[in-house]
Parts: sequence; structure tokens; C-alpha cells
Amino acid sequence: MKKTGAALFVTAVYTAVAYYIATPALNIHSGGFWALLLSALAVFMLLEAMGVSIQRRKTSIPLQVSGVVTLLCLAVFVVGALAGTKLFHARTYSSLAEQRIEYRDFLQDVPEEKSISNIALMDTESARIIGNRQMGSLSELVSQFETSDYSTITLNNHPMKVSALRYVSFFRYLRNRKDGVPGYIQVDPVSQKAEYVQLSEGMKYVPSGCFGHDLKRHIHSRYPDALVDNFYFELDEDKKPYYVCPYYTYHVGLFGAKDVAGIILVDPVSGDMQKFALEDVPEWVDRVYDGDLLCEQYDNYGRLKNGLWNSLFAKVGCVVTTDDYGYKALENDLWVFTGVTSVSSDESNIGFVLMNSRTGAIRYYDISGAEEYSAMSAAEGQVQNLRYTASFPSVVNVGGEPVYLMVLKDSGGLTKMYALVNVQDYSLVATGETQEEALKSYRARKSGGSHADWTMERTIVVESVRDVVIDGNSYVYLIAGETAYRIKLADDEAALLIEPGDSVTLLCEESTDAVLGAERVK
Repeated sequence: MKKTGAALFVTAVYTAVAYYIATPALNIHSGGFWALLLSALAVFMLLEAMGVSIQRRKTSIPLQVSGVVTLLCLAVFVVGALAGTKLFHARTYSSLAEQRIEYRDFLQDVPEEKSISNIALMDTESARIIGNRQMGSLSELVSQFETSDYSTITLNNHPMKVSALRYVSFFRYLRNRKDGVPGYIQVDPVSQKAEYVQLSEGMKYVPSGCFGHDLKRHIHSRYPDALVDNFYFELDEDKKPYYVCPYYTYHVGLFGAKDVAGIILVDPVSGDMQKFALEDVPEWVDRVYDGDLLCEQYDNYGRLKNGLWNSLFAKVGCVVTTDDYGYKALENDLWVFTGVTSVSSDESNIGFVLMNSRTGAIRYYDISGAEEYSAMSAAEGQVQNLRYTASFPSVVNVGGEPVYLMVLKDSGGLTKMYALVNVQDYSLVATGETQEEALKSYRARKSGGSHADWTMERTIVVESVRDVVIDGNSYVYLIAGETAYRIKLADDEAALLIEPGDSVTLLCEESTDAVLGAERVK
């Protein structure tokens, strides 16, 4: 009995220490809970077996009982995990997104852009670069803190990227724990400017905190069964900081059909917490549904809506979202934007979706056209001499048509130009150093490209000539310096006779683009 008591004591100490370090939710739907439970049983069985071996006895009753309990727990874990798979519950997986889908008219939902100068297009990596530059100028803080993950939010109907500072290391936490994290960085994705915001009182309950200041541990001190994974730093309309912590549920088995059940809102300064069901989430909150989860749920609907066996074999009507997504501010909410394509992945979209990251609502738009990466490649080809790379696009309404709008970045990750690419005809590409310039260039090309809007006359000495076919149309590209002039062969077949070294006078677009539409002056 003494050996068993000692084994129980050591196991209890192990369990307490392991729970404090890992802080899993005390919930049967938590993988961490099962890992803690099974490891504790394993520790006890090992200690009890060692005691039996030393005393040279047969297997003790406590060891036998713990072995049976372990087998039962393993059986529940395995059966519960298998019971939640798509093999048995394809319809449940499909229905999570299906019940939230609306089929909408893009032109009614997204107003036409008469001018564009305020569309947020900055990706997280660019925001991090700009934010780190701002952080580097704060000499009194840079050795103690660094920026954390950026959250995209809407602040008074204006998009913003925000990042709370975090402790650089455990020892920096020990030094600064009484005052907490002093502020946050906000980056305006439109003006491309960063600002450090100093708080009147520091944030003590943060993801980078330790001991009782660790945000997850702090949440579990009050809600020990809450299944929380992600923490989003946000500001309310008065710019007061909060952490939005979604908590999850599983609809089938132990780990099947994951969904958001609500949020726990934490004031990182005072530590106050409030739990909200999904339907009661405050309107200023932007990030409840993670973009990855929204895309996963839509993919489950797209693949499984006609049944599991169809998704595995015939695949009739099976669709998925494209490989990435972006964010779009609309109606004072933050929406996840991504295309929808067939599972055959033929580099074209059959439509696209906007998914509300606060409510989970999904709007489907039946608009076929270029897949986002094809449009990004088209934009990069327009400035290939500069070797800029395109970011994942947003979509805007220009002239009653959906148009991709994206930034073009240099090798350092900084925004240099903007590009517009027609969704349904991705050979129609325009670039500019500002959003407004890109829009002006796009409208000039859309209006007919050749002709009435081409007013700039240039005489060039051709350095090289290339023939290109785009969507069945043949073009001759005359390259001189860092500019390529595009002549449509259907308008001027004699352009095929132009050779390097020829002097040619052209009428072309008023634009700073690297590729210009042109016609010869005859």
C-alpha cells in the first residue's frame, strides 16, 4: 500500500505540473486533455510496476485496475476519433457551411468604384516590415519587446492592421511583468504608414506572458473547459485593446466537424473576461472565424454536398476554394475573399465567395473567370523587367465588372505599384504607381485600348521583337529600353516585318507601365 500511495502521489504531482505547463482544456473534445490523462495513467502504471518488480510480487490489483482503465480510455479515444470522421458524417460536415450560404449579386453587394485610393491591399508580411521599421525607431523598447502576429481589423469602417508588442524572452518578461506590455503597433494598409500607440496602462494578460499572466492559462483559470486555440488582438471603436478568443465545439465524435461556438473577450490590462455566445458577439469584433476554418468548412461543403462516394470517385459538382485568401472591408465588417474552383484545378474559377469573419455568413457569387494566381502572374508579367511580385488580390467593381486589384512588391516586400486585372479576361491588365493611376490606365485599356485614348507619340529604335498569343489573339511586342510596346496583329499584320534595329513611330497609351498598348503611325 505504501508503494501504491507513493505512486499515486508522484502521479498527482506529475499531472499537476504537466497541466500547469500545457494548460489543456478539461474537455473530452481536447486532444491535450487525452494526452494528459493517458500520460498520467502511464506514469502511475510504470511506478506501480517498478514497485511490484522490486518486491518480486505478482501484478498488483492497482496495476491491474489502472491497466483496465487505460485500455478503456484508449478505446473511447479511438472510437470517438473514428466516429467523428467524414466517412460516417459527410452530411454534417457539408451542412456547417451550407446553412450559411447565400447566393448573391456581386454588382448589388459591391458598389462600383468611381475612384480608388482607399482599398486596403497590404498583406501581413508587408505590414510586418513597415511595423518593424517603426519598432526599430523606439530605442527604449526594441530590446525588451517585439511585434507579434498582425490582426486585420476594421476601425470605424477603416481597415487597419494591428500588432500588440510581446516580450522578447522569459527574462524580459520577468523584468517588465509589473508594468506589462506598454502598447501596440498599428499599420494603415492604405497610407502604408505605421504608428506606435502607447497605452496609459500596460497589458499584463497576453500570449507572451508567463505564469498567471499567460493569456491561455488566465482564460482556463475561469473557463477550464473552453476549447480555445487562437487569440486575436483587436481594438474597439474607442481604440481600447482586447483579445478576442474564439472557443470551439465539435459536432460529431470527439474531434469531428469543428465549429465556433462563441468568444471569450479578455481585457489584457485588467484581466476581466466575458463569454459571448456566437449570436451575442459585439458588432465591433472582427475576427471570430479564422480564415483557414472558413475555407475548410466551405471545402467540406463543396466536396461533400453530393455525398461522400461522389467526392471520392465521380466528383460530379465537387468544388473547393483556391489555395489562399485575402480580406476585404465591407459594410463595416471584415470578409474573407477567395475564389471557388473545380477540384480538377484548371486555373480558372467558377465563382468566388465572401465569408464574414465575425458571423460566418457566406456570400457566393456566380462569376467565372481567372483564378487568382493566374491573375497575379498576368500582373507580374506586365512588369517583368522590374521583377515585382504580386500579393493575393482583392476584388472591386469597375464599370459593372469584377476586377482583381493587387499590389506589386519589390524583393524587400514593399509596395511599389498597383495592378488591376479583369476577372473574366485576365489579358486585360493595367498597372500604376498609385491605385488611382492603375484605375485610369485600366479604363483607358478597357475603352478600346487602341485608338481614341492613345495620345502619346514615341519614336523608338527596336531592340528585340517577340510574338505572343493571349486568349487566341496574336500580338507583337517591340522592346526598347525598359518598355515593351504591344501591337495587335489583327490591327496591323505588317508589324510582323519589324526587326531589331528598325526605327518605328508609335501612338501609345499615356502611362508609366512597362508594357504599353500601341499602334504604328503610318
